[in-house]
Amino acid sequence: MGLANGVHHLAICTKDIKKQIEFFTQVVGAELEALYWMHGVDNTFHGFLKLSDSSSIAFVQHPDIAKITPIKGVSHAGTTAGNVAPGVMQHLALNVDSEADLLAIRDRVRSHGHWIMGPLDHGFCKSIYLAAPEGIMLEFSTSEGNAIDAESWIDPEVMALAGISADEVERFKHPASFESKGGKVAQPKPDPTKPLMQFAPDAKIWTMPDEEVTRTMSETTPPVQTKKSKAA
Repeated sequence: MGLANGVHHLAICTKDIKKQIEFFTQVVGAELEALYWMHGVDNTFHGFLKLSDSSSIAFVQHPDIAKITPIKGVSHAGTTAGNVAPGVMQHLALNVDSEADLLAIRDRVRSHGHWIMGPLDHGFCKSIYLAAPEGIMLEFSTSEGNAIDAESWIDPEVMALAGISADEVERFKHPASFESKGGKVAQPKPDPTKPLMQFAPDAKIWTMPDEEVTRTMSETTPPVQTKKSKAA
């Protein structure tokens, strides 16, 4: 297994963070755990909705987001199976532990007057589907704690269509192990043939030492000072 063992948070832009907080707390049952000015970003605030102690949905609101028109098939999918541009979220699937929990969240959603479809049995999981505010395609799924059997669920026909060989499948199924160097691997030069963030080509960030990035860009002070946060 990899060092990453779950989704810490998924950040989604919104023009109405209150509407999203209302839906995901009251309809879905997540808990609001943070709402603050986004660190290092002008005129933008961040809201975190707790799924577990280590996993959240995060919403980001800036006034200019409202000026961007969503386009089905470009920025948003119309269904949980709809097409969108490469690199854009198609749907958000949230885990529940059992089929009983799946039916319970379906009851909760319906009790708030929202249409929801399913469950559908996909063999390795069961899922229900609905639309959330601002066109977010939302799924709840359960595998009831069972791992996916790769021998049964990696299709040779799809492998061929994707241009993936049998040797590559074995490599993908068993990634090479890596021994940490304790954070001592040097930062490579920005390579335009690889994905890069959209900083200006001459921005200082490209060559800043890691220690300077941490020192100058971190912000650990909570917006509300409590006895607990002061002690931390």
